[in-house]
This record gives sequence, C-alpha cells and structure tokens, in this order.
Amino acid sequence: MGFRKYGPLVLHLALTAVVATVCLRVLNGRTFNVNSRRPQYVEADGSISQSSSYVLLQSDITTIVSLAASLTRVACGWWSGDQIWRSILVVMDRGGISIKGLSQAISNLPPTRCHFGQKRDMIIIWITIVASLAIDYFSAALTGSIVWEPAVTFTPGRVPLTGIARGVSEADVSGYFNYKSNRDLVVQVGSASAIVAWGTHESDNRTEPSTVFRRVIKGAQKLSINSALNITMPYFTIDAFEWVVDPDQALTDKQLPLFHDDSEFSPYFADIGTGGLLPDSQWGPPFAKRLGDPEIISETRLFAIRVEKFNANVSSCPQNYTIDPGFQVNLHEYRFQGYYTHCFAIAKMTYRAGAITCQSRNCRLISSTIVEAQPPFSLVGDPLTSMALALSALLSTHFSFSNYAVPSNYGTRRDLAIEVTSRAYQAAWTALSDVLMSESDDTAVEIALPTLRAKVTYWRVDLWVMLHATVLVCGFLFISVQSRCAHRWVKDLAIAILLLGTEAVRPYFSDSQCVVSDQRQLRVDIRDKGKNLLKLLEA
Repeated sequence: MGFRKYGPLVLHLALTAVVATVCLRVLNGRTFNVNSRRPQYVEADGSISQSSSYVLLQSDITTIVSLAASLTRVACGWWSGDQIWRSILVVMDRGGISIKGLSQAISNLPPTRCHFGQKRDMIIIWITIVASLAIDYFSAALTGSIVWEPAVTFTPGRVPLTGIARGVSEADVSGYFNYKSNRDLVVQVGSASAIVAWGTHESDNRTEPSTVFRRVIKGAQKLSINSALNITMPYFTIDAFEWVVDPDQALTDKQLPLFHDDSEFSPYFADIGTGGLLPDSQWGPPFAKRLGDPEIISETRLFAIRVEKFNANVSSCPQNYTIDPGFQVNLHEYRFQGYYTHCFAIAKMTYRAGAITCQSRNCRLISSTIVEAQPPFSLVGDPLTSMALALSALLSTHFSFSNYAVPSNYGTRRDLAIEVTSRAYQAAWTALSDVLMSESDDTAVEIALPTLRAKVTYWRVDLWVMLHATVLVCGFLFISVQSRCAHRWVKDLAIAILLLGTEAVRPYFSDSQCVVSDQRQLRVDIRDKGKNLLKLLEA
C-alpha cells in the first residue's frame, strides 16, 4: 500500500531532480556536432581524415531533452491521472457533490461552490484539476531552456604544416643590403601581406588601437577556419604615448634632416608619406652581413606624423594646433622655399617589440591564410626585431598607396599612429621572414571542427522544476487530506467506481443557489469493511 501511495510521487520527484541536474551540470557548456557524429576534415596537405571519436549531434540532445521532459510528464501523470476521481471520492466522503458538479469535475471543468455539500471541498477539486491540466505544458519550459551557440572543437592533425619561415641568429642577410631587388621584394611582400591581413579583416575594436597580432601563412589555405598553429608571431605593443608640446626642443640636430630626406628607406620618398618612428640619424636598417642574437627591444623613441601640407604661399605652420581633442601642440615645420610647407607633430612613444610563441591554441586561423594571436602572450626575443622596426616607417608609406591596410576606424591621431606602426612592424617582420630566411620549420596543427555549444538558461530550468515541485506538493497534500477520510486508499479506481451504488434520489442541497436540472446529489456510505459504496439517500 505504501508503494501505491508514494511510489509514483517518489519516481516523479527523482526524475525531475535527475533531468534538471543533467541539464545544468552535464549539458551546460558542452559542445556537440552539427551534421555528423564522426565528422571528416581536411588535413594541411589536402587529404581527408575522419575524427577518431563519436560525439552526439545537437539534434540528438534536443531529442533527449524532449524525451526526458515527456518521461517526467508521464511519471507525473501516472499518479495525477487518478487524482480527479480520488478527489471526488474524498468530497463524497466529506460532504457530497451534486450530479452537475460531478459531471464538471470529470470533464476537467472546475465546479462552482453551490455543487458541494461543504464549500471548502471545492478547493480540493480546483487544485486537483489545475494541477492535472498544467502538467501537459511544463515541457516547453525545459526544451526551450537550451540556447545553441557556435563553437569549435579541436582534433590533432595527422599531417604537419611545413615551410614556416623564422629568423635565425647568424643567418646571412648581406644579399638584402647588396641587391636593391631584394630590398624591393621585402617591401612588396610586406605591403601585400598587410593588405591580406588587415584589408580583408578589419579589427573588431572600433574606437581604440586593436593590439591584434597577425601573420600571413602561405601554406595554410586548406585548413579550416579557427584551426590552431604553433608558430612564432610578430609582437609590438605601446606602453606609453605622449604628444610633445614643443617639438623643436625635443629633436636633435641629426634628426632634423630626416623630415626632407627622400632616400630609399625614408617614409617621405613619396608625397603621401605620413611618418613613423624617428631613427637617431638615418632611415632604414644599418648594414649587416648576418643577423644578430634574438632581442626584445623596449625603448622610448620620438614618433613623427605629418598633419598638414601647404603650398608655397603659407609662411609658417600653425601653432597651438589641436592634434587630438584636448591636446594642443606646436608643429615642426619644414619649408621648401617656393614650393611647399610641411607641418609635423611629434610624440614620445614607449614600446616593446619582439615576437611571441603560440601556446594553448592561442594562434588561430581567422581566414584561409591569416593567423591571429590571442592572449595570453609569451614575449620572446627575435633576430628580426631591429630590422623590422627600421622598416616600419617605410612600410607605413606603402600602406597609403592602396589604403587597404590603413585603419579606417581610428578615433584620434594617437590611435592612428599606434595602429599603423604596429601593423607596419608586423608586415615588415613577416616579409623579412618569408624573403630572407632560408630555414623553415614544420608545425603541428589542431584542426578546428565546427560544433554547437549548449548554453542552458537557468531560470527556465528552475521554472520547470518549480512547476513539477508544485504539483508534487499538491500530491503529498492530497494524500495527507485523504488519510483523514473514513475510507481507506482505493487500489483500483476502475473497480471502485463500478461498486458505487445508486439506490435513491434526494433533492439538491438546501443551501444551494444553483439551478440544477437533475436535482440529485451523491454521497458515500461507508460499509462492508471499508468498501466505498455510493448511496442516493431519500430526503
């Protein structure tokens, strides 16, 4: 008897707890496949491989959650389905119910107060009907609790990516300085890589310098987007930036000729050049036969940017010039008598330059050839650091020829200066690696597989649990009320209903205000060792 009373409720409670726990603790945050439980993918050399493990599909999880919600509803219906008749028997035992009220109750229509012998019995019927009807709509709260977000999982590639160039100490670079064609090739490759890296994938940051580090890898076209590579990347970051109010006091005598120098490495070889990091005496890298040791350069250097160009009629550059909102500076002037006047703003830029090594999948493909590094970074020295810095000003001028690599979303000249310098350094470092370095490495690849991540909405699961808990509380309360009745718990309701007798008819309740077409009421007479027999008593 105890199991018949409490077993279905306990099962309902257990299922509710298990399903909610699985959703919140197991499914939440996990990824599942989209189209195939064991997907195929393309290796670095173009060959096809298949994942070594099986993973459920997103549709499988949706089906399982829906099935779990349905099973919980079935468990609820196992004990709540008989509650209407059980509540009717309780009401019959306590005070009676009219024929009209009985008809409404078994039709899941809440009877009005006038159909009950004792008015408080109406509450039992009402609660039972509402609970029985509501369980059919609980599942929507659970199945709608999972939001699917795009994600990736990684599987180790069986084929390494080859031909990753890197700077090597003591590498012979004399050919770069001895042959202009080599120098031109570095500039061309650097400009092209910048267009690929920045012209097609603008930074997501719309107001500040992006501090994003990218490198073009020529052999990665066959790999899927978001695949992770263990490679070396260029690194350039600004620690401080300050406009110089009086530039003529900050510039040295050896730096003054740099503003009208039109030599090969000068950013002002073309009229559209804006500027860059000022060297101590001359533009471009100093002659060297071999690369030096790996180095991290951390220093403060003056930065020049051309802000105005006037024809010969202008006598001098404006002073107290608003270079950025809230910043007024004097401008350094270079005037070519009879032709033009150029005006330059000067800033102090504190920076660190070197390289970073990828780890923990923080260097990923954002397109078929572009690798982007994501924090955390591990800054290391690199033999190409000083040469890349020396070429950055020249590369920034070449950016202006096409404007594809020049940031279009900068808010201030400070942001423009920082972003262009960072991009120019990265482009120069990449070009020097690809053109000058004869040594290359192979790198392991982790192939990215597109998946969906389950994000569970907690309040929806809580609502589903609360609804089932409310019905369970109603069930336990009903058992408590029924235990106070004269008749015992009915094992088989179908047989019990057939045993109800209909031997007499009596008028409707004396205090009833209902208009009853069939003026009969039903009561329970307890006899024969607790059997429930329905008797229509004469008035």
